[in-house]
Amino acid sequence: MLGLGTGQAAGLAVPPGRDELIAYGPLLSDDGDTRLGTAAPVRAPDPDTARGVLTRDRYADIEVHHRRFGGRPP
Repeated sequence: MLGLGTGQAAGLAVPPGRDELIAYGPLLSDDGDTRLGTAAPVRAPDPDTARGVLTRDRYADIEVHHRRFGGRPP
């Protein structure tokens, strides 16, 4: 899942009580100087549940991409 946005950084701290989080951190530009948002791989039964990990009003968009350990599903 990717929380995308510009301006003031959102999601700097790991959300509490989120056992389903696999990782959590900044999404940076290729040069590493610009924060583009937050990357948060998460286990969730559906996209809406996954989006609930990030504070929706702090991001311009939240993208959810279906993956599994080892890559994309067949």
